[in-house]
Amino acid sequence: MTDQLPSLAARLRARRDREVDDLRHRFRTDLGTRNRVFAWSSAGLVLVAALALTIRAVVHGLGPGAVVAAVLGGVLVRAAMLRPAAPPHVHGLPGVPEPAVCPTPDPPDRSPFVLTVRWLGAVLAFALALASLPVVLVVLVPLAVAAAPVVADKVRLWGARRTLRRALLAYEPRFVLGYGGYGGGPIHVGMWEPHLLASGDRGVIVGLRSHYCAELRAGIRPTMPWISAGSDVLGDMRVLTVPSMTTFFYVHNAPGHLKLMGIRSVRHVWLGHGDSDKSGSHHSRHLRYDVLVASGEAAIDRYTRHGVDIPRERFVLLGRPQSGDVLPAATPVTELERPTVLYAPTWTGNGKMTNFSSIKVADRILRALIDADVNIIFRPHPVFLRAPSWTDRLAALDAILQADHDDPTNARRHLWGEEAVRGLSVADCMNRADALVSDVSSVVSDWLASGKPYLMVSMAHGLDEFAEAVPVAAGGYMVDKRLTGLADVLDDMLRRDPLADRRRLLKVHVLGDYEGDESARAFAAWVHEMAHTPLVRS
Repeated sequence: MTDQLPSLAARLRARRDREVDDLRHRFRTDLGTRNRVFAWSSAGLVLVAALALTIRAVVHGLGPGAVVAAVLGGVLVRAAMLRPAAPPHVHGLPGVPEPAVCPTPDPPDRSPFVLTVRWLGAVLAFALALASLPVVLVVLVPLAVAAAPVVADKVRLWGARRTLRRALLAYEPRFVLGYGGYGGGPIHVGMWEPHLLASGDRGVIVGLRSHYCAELRAGIRPTMPWISAGSDVLGDMRVLTVPSMTTFFYVHNAPGHLKLMGIRSVRHVWLGHGDSDKSGSHHSRHLRYDVLVASGEAAIDRYTRHGVDIPRERFVLLGRPQSGDVLPAATPVTELERPTVLYAPTWTGNGKMTNFSSIKVADRILRALIDADVNIIFRPHPVFLRAPSWTDRLAALDAILQADHDDPTNARRHLWGEEAVRGLSVADCMNRADALVSDVSSVVSDWLASGKPYLMVSMAHGLDEFAEAVPVAAGGYMVDKRLTGLADVLDDMLRRDPLADRRRLLKVHVLGDYEGDESARAFAAWVHEMAHTPLVRS
């Protein structure tokens, strides 16, 4: 029996921890839970104060000084019993000055003061019930001193929120582009911002990672104002969601978006940052969105195939607006003496389950392309360039291309490094290329708009199951992670290309029946409609 007691105690502690974590999560993501917590805690303070005053009335008699002390103590504890949040800051919004530094520093940690307030609040309750009034005052003074810095920070937070709200009311944005991801921020924001603004409506970006303000200003320089939410995102958004806002758009699978989605007066729309067969394109978290914008029927099939049951009416098929910049081939690859091949390996992801990148065999792929006598554009996912751990690897790959490019015995010309990744857009690279080598990536889906051939490297599946697991592979040439027969497959793609008809059918299934800029125009028109249609939630 005694042996079971520690085990029981451990289980009870684990259960308590789970319940606390669940409450904390719901407090951060659900306004209803937050309102209930505030109501319960306030009612608890009132009840404790009333009980203390009742006891005091019996023991000492009740005077106005004790009542004032109880009210003042309750107000101070209510105001300072939780840590103050870091305030939001904004860039590029008329009427609000730019922060002096970016990101703005967090305010001092007030946890010691908050804990002191809680303990002194309990002591004050006992003093009100049992002690003389001078003793009550002795407790009340340090309580006020401990609460003062917490309350001051909360006043500053309130002021920052109100300033932003007044500016937003004047600006009248119709939509929010929410970004809570840890990686790729400038890429994903830059991918969608021009297509959202093509609606003719104003929007603002709300980011959950303060370091992105500097990265964006140094990188894509967004046109829309950028609001960096503070540490209490839901608290910020309940103030900053002005009546003109009707729609929040999301381009990344960040769990932090649940904090934004706690605002139920607007519609929440999933855009994603590319159409691919990675798990991010069929995540169960997408069940929470009111609307999912998809490229074509292939996207809906993907959810069904992975057991994510989303009603068909919540999908809107609008093609892929970005693919309008991808031009069709001027000359079939089979008629070119020396074609140009774009090699675009995807990012390695955040773990083994999301790593489909062929980057670890990139040297062999580049040498095989050189042996095939083609010009090469090497454009690894831009996140590789921001990850210091990949610097040496990328330098070695660039050196392969540099050596061949400079070799006077051949006429091959290659493009790599900063010029390929930052100097040109993905569409620019695609339009300069006649064929593609990639892996499981949205680059392949966008490439379908060109009608040109592509080869996919299967790093996570055997070739017998690759096309089933990644249907877009059915329209391309394939090699496994050992690159078995790569030279022959390249020769088949570049010299004969027997899969041209299959690609044409797959293009419609993946990207819809759109040509040129039709998808971009359809998307802009739909955004405008949503921006001017307030949500009526049942």
